[in-house]
Order: sequence, then C-alpha cells, then structure tokens
Amino acid sequence: MATTSEDEITYLKQNEAVAVDEELMGPLGFSIDQLMELAGLSVACSVAEVYPPASHPNIIIIAGPGNNGGDGLVAARHLYHFGYTPTLCYPKPTDRAIYNGLVTQCRSLRIPFVSADELLAQPLSRYDVVLDAMFGFSFSGAPRAP
Repeated sequence: MATTSEDEITYLKQNEAVAVDEELMGPLGFSIDQLMELAGLSVACSVAEVYPPASHPNIIIIAGPGNNGGDGLVAARHLYHFGYTPTLCYPKPTDRAIYNGLVTQCRSLRIPFVSADELLAQPLSRYDVVLDAMFGFSFSGAPRAP
C-alpha cells in the first residue's frame, strides 16, 4: 500500500501507480491526453503554490520521451500562462501526434527549447526551479544517453 513519510506525504509504490493508471484508462474511460493534461496542470499548480512566479520566474523543464515528458510539456504551457518564463529541454522527442501537438503548442507560445548540451553548458543555478519530467513510474533499467 501507499507509504507515508514523517511529513505525512503519501507515496504510491510503482505497482500501485500502474494500477491507478490502468483503472483510469480502463473502466473509467480516461484517455492518455486527458491524463497528461490533468497531470501537467497539477504539476504547474503545485509549482505555483510553492514557488510563486514573482520570486521564481525562471523554470527549466527537462522532459523525457514518454508520458511523464508529455506531462512536462503540458506543465510548461500552463506555467507560461501562470506568468513564469519556462524553458524546455526535450532531448529525445517522441514522434507521435500527441507529443507533436504539445511541442507545437509550446513553440506557438515562444517557449524556448534547449538541447541537453546547451543545458549542461551553463550552471543550472540560472534557473529558479528545475522540473524533472524525464522518467515516470514505468521506467526501469539504467538511464542511457539520448
């Protein structure tokens, strides 16, 4: 079952997160688009609650090739509309309609994209917030270069 830390934050284990996803996309009828939109909005709202744009305007979102990366692309769009200055690092884009659409939306807002090399060429301290959207709960194995 879910575990709770000393601060009363509940965490799902990997198998529990998979089960929630399967139920949402199965009997409850949610599409992956809907889940990405909800996840990205939730992340953006959480960032705004803890790191207001007035004091933490510059955000780098590092997005991976899977659904978690899609959540990050959605979050970048919402953060832009919340008054942040997001930058995206999307080193291994996924060539599927849903991801291509999210990239188009971000580019239409003129959210800059940087390569992994560009990101690593300067200190991350130039950003106020680093948002990790690389890997989700289904990730397994060792990370490898893009």
